[in-house]
Amino acid sequence: MRDPIAGLSERLLRGGISPARVARYAAELDEHLEDLTAELAAAGLPPEQARAAARQRLGDPDLLAASMLAQPGLRSLPSRLPAFAWLALPLVAELAVVAGLAALVVAAARHGFGTPATAIVDPLLLVAPLGIAWSIGRSALRRRAGAGWPLAGMLATLIAAAALELSIGADAVAVSLRSPTPDVLAVYALLTIAPFLLLHRHLRAH
Repeated sequence: MRDPIAGLSERLLRGGISPARVARYAAELDEHLEDLTAELAAAGLPPEQARAAARQRLGDPDLLAASMLAQPGLRSLPSRLPAFAWLALPLVAELAVVAGLAALVVAAARHGFGTPATAIVDPLLLVAPLGIAWSIGRSALRRRAGAGWPLAGMLATLIAAAALELSIGADAVAVSLRSPTPDVLAVYALLTIAPFLLLHRHLRAH
């Protein structure tokens, strides 16, 4: 028999409740279900009947889900403000990473270590957008979010990374924009967006 609590958790996630809150609620329901089952079994019911009766006492999963989804305050930030959570925050994070790495190179250059610092920072600048895009995708999959806003955030992050050009000197950093390199974008998309869409489709199908 299909676990009603698992189905309830899935519905709550798709309704915008955060994974942490859903996990706590599911654990509480599971504990309550075990207590009810033990109580009914102690009263003389066979294990299977006790389990079925306990599920009945627990309540209709659809009604339990509806009671939570009817409370806007329980909805997560990505559900309430998707553009901010999936698009704005990742771009801010990317800019913060770029600024931090650039400041590191400038500080190293002032002490005569500009070349080795640049050799370390350059690969990090390439990898950082991948990490941010993967974080967006992973969070969206955990939350069972729709693909639209997370995909927009991933694309914006990758395009910004491919278009941003830094010229780092001993005393300053010059930032300029260029046309995103198609090859770089294609590799970024293959490593992040493609697996995200495949996993998202798989979860939606189940």
